[in-house]
Amino acid sequence: MLDKSLFASAEVQEREVTLPDGGKHKLYFREASAVDFRKFVFAQRSEDEDRQAASISQLIAACVCEPDGKPALTVEQASRLKPAAANAIFSIIMEMAQPPEGNGSRLEAKIGSGTSSPSDSAAEQ
Repeated sequence: MLDKSLFASAEVQEREVTLPDGGKHKLYFREASAVDFRKFVFAQRSEDEDRQAASISQLIAACVCEPDGKPALTVEQASRLKPAAANAIFSIIMEMAQPPEGNGSRLEAKIGSGTSSPSDSAAEQ
């Protein structure tokens, strides 16, 4: 069975968001799932400017919640946030997606046959 740390937690996390004007706001977040992030990445890579622009709002709407875990914002509401507020919230979402420093829990996928290629050998020298 896979370790539970590999899954996005259902636990709501309280964070204080500080805006550039110095205002502090207590917000609640759910961890983003792999699906939330894939949707964000695909939207960022889209050739459609509107889809790219909405990508952060979609991730914010997926992660910002009420203390009971219910969504706090729709995508439409998130898209109306001021840029500084959206960036501050997005930064917290990204921070939550990182493993705690120094715990060594970073996952690395090995792709390929496991044999080195001539270019791998040259890079090691």
